[in-house]
This record gives sequence, C-alpha cells and structure tokens, in this order.
Amino acid sequence: MSITRDVSRNEQFWIGVIFGMFCTVLVSLSFDKIFGGTGVSTVEMPKDIISAYNRGIKDALHTNPASADLDIACAALWSNKQ
Repeated sequence: MSITRDVSRNEQFWIGVIFGMFCTVLVSLSFDKIFGGTGVSTVEMPKDIISAYNRGIKDALHTNPASADLDIACAALWSNKQ
C-alpha cells in the first residue's frame, strides 16, 4: 500500500508563495551582506596617515612653480602612453 496523497491546487499555490518568500529573504540578506548595507567603511584610519595623504596630494599638485618630481612623473606617464 503506497502512502501518497494528491496535493490540491490551493496547497500548491501556498507552497509556491512560501518558497518564493523564503528565496526573496535569502537574496535580500545576501545582497545586504555583500554590499554592506550602509556603505560606510568600518575601517578607521589613523590621523597621521590621513594627514600624510593630504599633504602628499597638496605637494604633488603644486604647480607654481612645477616641481621637478612632478615634471618627471608627467614625462614618464606621457612617454609610456606614446
């Protein structure tokens, strides 16, 4: 004697709805995990690294008069593209 039962269309519908909701929740949680949700970095940089970076940008972009290092860097970039 086999123990099987027929599943009605109404039961199939609700099984599909529950399965769809379960998959939607899993996808939503995985996207939140992958992309971090808030988009705010949790790494705290020391203040001396940030100040050194800002000083480097200020020094590298000093163009009046142009520094020799800036001229050499620009010439190297230009020659590599040629």
